[in-house]
Amino acid sequence: MNDMAKTEPARTKDRILNLLLSSEEPLTVQALSRALGISRNAANQHVMAMEREGLIDRAFAIRTKGRPSQGYRLSAAGRSQFPRQYSLLARQLLGELSRHLGPDELHRTMQRIGASLADSLKSEMGGEADRSIPVIASLMRELGYESRALASGGELEIEAHNCVFHDLAMADPAICEVDLALLRSLSGQAVEHRTCMARGQHSCRFAFRPDKPTA
Repeated sequence: MNDMAKTEPARTKDRILNLLLSSEEPLTVQALSRALGISRNAANQHVMAMEREGLIDRAFAIRTKGRPSQGYRLSAAGRSQFPRQYSLLARQLLGELSRHLGPDELHRTMQRIGASLADSLKSEMGGEADRSIPVIASLMRELGYESRALASGGELEIEAHNCVFHDLAMADPAICEVDLALLRSLSGQAVEHRTCMARGQHSCRFAFRPDKPTA
């Protein structure tokens, strides 16, 4: 989190995040001001700004020799500011699955993961989920896909310029089944994966058409 190009307020915020991360107990504004070598008022301004950003939470009051002082701790969003090697772990997990499952079962497993993710999104939305393609594209943007809905040749498509599974898809294209199952479950339609960044193309494009009922 050390970046020489950062402004002083940004560096101070990083220092507060590091102090709260390494502290076993919540810290008061006074304790932060001492550790940072800045005035109590300056420390309080930083703390208030970070609380508004959702990076820190108020904890229990800390008793000192005087009146109790408010303590602060990292929120979940604050902890997420620190690097995590999720992609490395995910590659290892996918590698293990590939070694222990046959190709068909691996594809089915990825499909179940995509359908389960769709169920979680529907639950978060509450009530009857809007199955329109623009709404689904918006949901994908919230997941980090950089996606948009568009019309092509009379059909609706979703185009994504960022795939949250890109590194995994480059290692094993079976991971694309997660995206396809997610989109099928959310839309209730058949999905065609027309272009794919893992195949060297500029973007991932998914076309939708009503799913044919089984006979």
